[in-house]
Amino acid sequence: MEAPFIVIIASGSEITAGRSLDTNSGWMANELFELGWKVKKFITLPDDPDLILLELQTLKRLAETRPVLVLMTGGLGPTEDDYTLETVLKLSGKKSYSVEKAKIRLTRIYESRGKQYSDILPTVIRQTHVPEDTKTLDNSVGIAVGFVEPIGVDSYLVCMPGVPSEMKEMFTRRLVPELKRIYPRENLVQKTKWLWNIGESLYQKDFVETHRDRLFQDVEWGVTANRGYIKCIFQSTDSKKLEAIISELETQYSKIISDDVFSFVHEELLSKNLTIAVGESCTGGLLGKKLTDSPGSSSYFIGGFLTYSNEMKEALLSVPGEMIESFGAVSKEVASAMVEGIYQKTNARYCISITGIAGPGGGSDEKPVGTVWIGLKTPDGSIETHSYIFPGNRESIRENASNTALFLLYQSLKQRKI
Repeated sequence: MEAPFIVIIASGSEITAGRSLDTNSGWMANELFELGWKVKKFITLPDDPDLILLELQTLKRLAETRPVLVLMTGGLGPTEDDYTLETVLKLSGKKSYSVEKAKIRLTRIYESRGKQYSDILPTVIRQTHVPEDTKTLDNSVGIAVGFVEPIGVDSYLVCMPGVPSEMKEMFTRRLVPELKRIYPRENLVQKTKWLWNIGESLYQKDFVETHRDRLFQDVEWGVTANRGYIKCIFQSTDSKKLEAIISELETQYSKIISDDVFSFVHEELLSKNLTIAVGESCTGGLLGKKLTDSPGSSSYFIGGFLTYSNEMKEALLSVPGEMIESFGAVSKEVASAMVEGIYQKTNARYCISITGIAGPGGGSDEKPVGTVWIGLKTPDGSIETHSYIFPGNRESIRENASNTALFLLYQSLKQRKI
């Protein structure tokens, strides 16, 4: 079977009117690329059932000549302008039915609010309906059920909610396993590496453009910017070409390159029975959240100290007040004292501290907004500190700081492994 012609449709008048941004399409395209599939077309449609039906009919005709995969988000909600189900029923000539599991979930939500099933509006119940004889995609975050409707030989229309959190969960946990079962991935081999604290444009200029003629022939490549790092993706049918690219990448960026930091840190701490504790100021608990996102993290994460104020740094982590007065809360000395205090309180094998200026105020010429110090105490008792000036707004700085702290932990664990 040939690879599918993939089309992503974002429906919603709020998108076509410019009131909302469509982030779903780009996210799905990136995920699909990493899985070995390439999106051919993006389409954005208003909440107009006639326009939606016309577009789906065109794609269904295309499916008569080749495999087509249409991923559509939006229009499955409880309001009168949600037309996706209605349109798909017209397209297929089918009737709909209510998914019992979703109906039970909806009923329980209403009962928790002191209401009865009879209180549920018909438009709300409609979210539990899907076309008959279709593959359903459970929604573990919200109510609206997704579904996979056949539109031809090896061709499918996938309908998912437009709410990003619901769509992402459904896509990752429900849809991707189905796609892997149905479609080949173009016989591509893929390699992915992360580079830290380097921009997309600089990476492209210094690496891709420099080595394009020698290394990038018959190689697909992509880059995704994240807070603190970029994800570099390479695909080819020739694994040796990818190995050559990765080797060059590791040589050129030996100090800032990594694999998936989040997965590695989780697996390494778990397998080596190592413990970790944190002390956070400007990140406000974000590092602790990231360390506990993975199931099983209770085996290694002892806890954290949210020492946002100077008083809490003194009271909880025994940072000397005179040190804060002399060097400032955002300093090498305080970051170091914080990790020592974390260790004294928890005896964790790894201790990480973060103290910085997330903004928008609080900066100075010496310490501008974005200045962050990260401290790391390792199992051998040594303490290292690192200083950064992260760009962007408050949210970006906090994300950068917490992600970079995990990268420093990754590097230490990697060296320990070697």
